[in-house]
Amino acid sequence: MALRLPPAWAIVMSSLVLDKIEAEKAEYNDRKYGNVYSIQLAWNTIETLERKREAILIHLDKPSTETAQPATILDEPLRGQLRSWVSDEVPAISLANLPKLMMLINSAQEAQRARIDDYYLDNLTLVELIQRLDEKMAFYKNIALFLQVFGLALILARDLARRP
Repeated sequence: MALRLPPAWAIVMSSLVLDKIEAEKAEYNDRKYGNVYSIQLAWNTIETLERKREAILIHLDKPSTETAQPATILDEPLRGQLRSWVSDEVPAISLANLPKLMMLINSAQEAQRARIDDYYLDNLTLVELIQRLDEKMAFYKNIALFLQVFGLALILARDLARRP
């Protein structure tokens, strides 16, 4: 019965497969790090919206001992600042519109939290995929190591068989 040996190119093929898996793993890691960065940006947006809320509350809390003119001067810049951070139209800055303003800020923050959740869940999926790729790579590395040791054993057996 003849011993069937694996082809010599099997080691090269396992190296090519490992390179392909490594490239796929790098792509997943890039996506994961991009998601982490996006999560950080979303948290920064939430914090910025909270600062806008505080600025509006402080602005509306200040007693208007003088004429209403100084408060009106700040209304438009505050609206402009808030407009760039929320998706809806911003009503005039006043105590009467305070619930609407708070709802706008709350909805913008909730949208950012939903984005954070999506990025986080995507990262969990990516981590699972990366773990599977690591297992696959370990399998191919074990095969390559086995083939190398097996080839070395065959070479040693051949050399030892030649000795008298």
